[in-house]
Amino acid sequence: MDYLFALLLFAHLFGLMLIATAFFALLGMMGEGTAPATSRWLNLLGHSGIVLALVTGPLMVWQRYGSYADLPHWFWAKMGLIVLLAAGVVLSAVSSRKMRAGDVAAAGRVRLGRMVASASLVLTVLFAVLAFG
Repeated sequence: MDYLFALLLFAHLFGLMLIATAFFALLGMMGEGTAPATSRWLNLLGHSGIVLALVTGPLMVWQRYGSYADLPHWFWAKMGLIVLLAAGVVLSAVSSRKMRAGDVAAAGRVRLGRMVASASLVLTVLFAVLAFG
């Protein structure tokens, strides 16, 4: 393993750790029957992790394979899950703002977005292992 790829892999896994730290903690703050708690610090960690993973992922593919032409179908399934993860994050973020502004129905969308993002994250890691393992 060359040093550039090792550095990119470390940064990519660190980004995934930031995402997991944020989303799994936010899942624990959901509380049944009450509005889910929000944390700007956890949101910043999660969003920073997403940006780090989205930057380092394509760089690793380019550095190791040179193109996306011969990647297995598991890779493309993983990419679909990343889109689903992003959709969950956006749903949760937009709904959190509405929830803090007093929209009671938005709390359910915050919960749904967090669950979708968290499940997508776990499945993304599984599919990455299947694609590159």
